[in-house]
Amino acid sequence: MSDQQAKPIRPLYFVASYPRSGGNWVRSAIFLMIALGQTNPPKRIDMRNIDNIIPLDSHGRFYKEVTGKDASSLAEEEVAAARPQVHELLSRDTRGLPVVRTHAVRGTFFGHPTFNTKVSIGGTYIVRSPLDVAAALVDATGMQPMPVIEAMMTVDRRVRGGVTRVSEPQGSWSQNVASWIGKRQPEVHAIRFEDLRSDPIKELKALAAHMKIPVTEKSLKTAAGLLAETHKASGKNAEKRDYRETLKPIHARAIIEAHGVQMEAQGYLTDSVLQYADIDRKAAMMLAEKYAPRTAN
Repeated sequence: MSDQQAKPIRPLYFVASYPRSGGNWVRSAIFLMIALGQTNPPKRIDMRNIDNIIPLDSHGRFYKEVTGKDASSLAEEEVAAARPQVHELLSRDTRGLPVVRTHAVRGTFFGHPTFNTKVSIGGTYIVRSPLDVAAALVDATGMQPMPVIEAMMTVDRRVRGGVTRVSEPQGSWSQNVASWIGKRQPEVHAIRFEDLRSDPIKELKALAAHMKIPVTEKSLKTAAGLLAETHKASGKNAEKRDYRETLKPIHARAIIEAHGVQMEAQGYLTDSVLQYADIDRKAAMMLAEKYAPRTAN
């Protein structure tokens, strides 16, 4: 038995989201709440090492460790087979917290489960309006809106591996959301990014309760303040994004037609959104139903 296998399992808690939906915010909040909840909390919290303390489960170094191969040389089938082993590795790794960030859809990948339920206890899923997600992806990648929207519509979409990451099964936006919170389960806590932004203390308190992190009102306020400061220092802010600055009505309509079912379920198909896209609710839902069976499993 290897030294790693000899270590006891610490069940993993996943911080899951579709890209650009606020997963990093929540990961940072968890780190802060745990640090501030200690008997003697540190006077200064250094978040520069957070990628090692709460890592992404698609990082290539974990796959190299469990397969013995360079991650960039692994075929997708090998990555899929290694994912459960990586989760077990992370559950036995005492170098960080038993918390892992992911963008993967819940389901199967080349016949292998995308999450190792034998070493996990659930997680939190952060959902964000696909209009804002699309706008954020356009800003981040420099791509035109339609290619971004098409990628978000692609069922069973897999993101290619890179220098430090392996390929990851993210699915479409609707598929990703539905796989985690389409059917509410007690082991999966749901957070709307918009609610986290508007009332961070309330959302962090609920998250702490789900994770069983001991917190006080003072530590919650401190965590929320530090979170805002951290994102401001990195050039980000908590101001509400106006997707209309990036997306034209035709783009908004395309997103609604592809994701209307999950948008309605998560409270994003508002009258103002429908008005901007120049489509009524009945027509929007009728068109979106065509995609729902293939995306919202």
